[in-house]
Amino acid sequence: MSMRFWYQSMTNLGRLPNYKDSLQRHALRVCQEGVEVSVHGMSEAWFAEHMPTEMYRYAYAKHVIQNEVFGICRRAQAQGYDAVILGSFSEPFLGEIRSLLDIPVVGMAESSMLLACSLAEQFSLIAIGTAQLVRLRHVIERHGLGNRLRDIVPLEHPVHEKELDDAFRNPRAVIDEFTAAAKKAVDAGADVVIAAEGVLNEVMFWNDVKSIDGATVLDAVGASLLYAELMVNMKRKMGMGVGRRWAYAIPPADVLKVLDAGSAGF
Repeated sequence: MSMRFWYQSMTNLGRLPNYKDSLQRHALRVCQEGVEVSVHGMSEAWFAEHMPTEMYRYAYAKHVIQNEVFGICRRAQAQGYDAVILGSFSEPFLGEIRSLLDIPVVGMAESSMLLACSLAEQFSLIAIGTAQLVRLRHVIERHGLGNRLRDIVPLEHPVHEKELDDAFRNPRAVIDEFTAAAKKAVDAGADVVIAAEGVLNEVMFWNDVKSIDGATVLDAVGASLLYAELMVNMKRKMGMGVGRRWAYAIPPADVLKVLDAGSAGF
């Protein structure tokens, strides 16, 4: 059975060629036959001078830049894709986009953390720096998983996306940093650790970092892809989709027309 997924990264993939290539290869590795995954990034102008890590630490910058995903996701649905994957632990406007589209919308953080709950009583996130901590705590709160989270452990030496992209060629230092942070999390009680950043996840995945001190290193990108398969199969085979009574109610056509007209005028 064929499926088409739109995988939306929140980075400028033009400046991260190794990461983009890894995502495409990752999809081929984990998805079932017949699944086509199209990988996309954000507009390059946002990150001409700064990496996403540097921009997204500011709440206003994050809001302005990530507003772009509304139009992106609507185009994905209009072009016939079967699901959209928000390939970022920031999961921008996940609920709002679910209330707008009639196809499954998968969040990287949500899918990987829900899977972690099936693999362990307690999991931990590994952040690429302390600047991520506030945003990640908000994600945990949004999904109501605070009781299952053991800790959020940052790398000792913060890195940004371009440095991680370069680490595909020379990964030893990043692997050692991740391993040290993961060991702290495991010693504190975590049985699953998750790289809470897409590029870091890919460096670990392609270097076969699957377990540290007996704890599972969960593949967040793979979890997102397989979760999308699950959601599409649930809709096709069981007729089950997003509940529309409350949080994810879809605006009727006349309301959406007003909103589109108004947003075009700003």
